[in-house]
Amino acid sequence: MTSRRYRLVTAKLYLYLPIKISRIIILGLLSCIVLSGCVLRTLTINSEPSGAKVYLDDELIGETPVTTTFTYYGTRKIIVEKTDHEGRLLYERKIIYEKIKPPFYQIVPLDFFSELILPIKLKDEHHFAYQLEPLKQRPKEEVQKEVMENAEELRERLKTPVIR
Repeated sequence: MTSRRYRLVTAKLYLYLPIKISRIIILGLLSCIVLSGCVLRTLTINSEPSGAKVYLDDELIGETPVTTTFTYYGTRKIIVEKTDHEGRLLYERKIIYEKIKPPFYQIVPLDFFSELILPIKLKDEHHFAYQLEPLKQRPKEEVQKEVMENAEELRERLKTPVIR
């Protein structure tokens, strides 16, 4: 009698066990989705004087001070320039290659936990400030001479026939 009862209990346990395990797995996946964390990465660029245009990887992102989000770490090309309302440069254009390093929790394999498992929101903020130098004004005669030389060079190019 006990062996039959044992077999019956064992059979019920084997039928019940996969259902319980699948429920635990589904519950675990749902909790990961609902409670998952994320990392908000921001890049803030400021300049002196403010109001300079900022390009990140050759795309205009705004005027300083400006904050933008980013996805990937690595070396980023930042261009900062201050122009007047007609588009003429007022300050020297700065072209900078900044290396944005990830924090320790964004290095493989820890990034899996910080992005998907931890139920907290993490912030990774990077701040850069740049000093723009005033544009050096060249003498008018020097500029006129350069323009005339360029014009003569172009005139000579037009005189020579193009051979194809």
